[in-house]
Amino acid sequence: MNKHYFISLVPDLRRAAVGTALAILDDCEEAEDVAQETMLRMWENVERLDDDIGRAKAFATVTARNIAQNHLRQKRRWPILRLLSQHDRETTDTPLRCMEASDADSTFNKALQQLPTVWRKVLQMRNVEDMSFAEIAAVLGTSESSVRGLLSKARKRMVELINQQIR
Repeated sequence: MNKHYFISLVPDLRRAAVGTALAILDDCEEAEDVAQETMLRMWENVERLDDDIGRAKAFATVTARNIAQNHLRQKRRWPILRLLSQHDRETTDTPLRCMEASDADSTFNKALQQLPTVWRKVLQMRNVEDMSFAEIAAVLGTSESSVRGLLSKARKRMVELINQQIR
């Protein structure tokens, strides 16, 4: 596809991406992020895109759906991180919110430091580096089921440690 033609289609493609993302995420800000990432991916592949506007919209819709579903999976995978990221967005509002965010970070980090090293590594590889169970198993030299068990234990222990600190 010609770059100039693509640029002329961007408003329609962006609307399609935002609409798809909103249907999945129910959050305008996140939907905008998804649309932006979709447009970036389309721009990176503009030479491979077909000149057909219907196909371009379909590509934008499918890409936005996949990105939005990845965002949703990430939220479900590690809800504590989602809570902390919400605090980060709100910290510029008031000194009280800054203090609350700092306390939440402190509580989270203290709990994290109390975990065994292997559990911390598994949490980081899965939730921060977004590695698959197979990749983590290869790094640790163990089985995927063992990685799943370690991750489950680590998450459960994190919740327990955080609850102890809050009380």
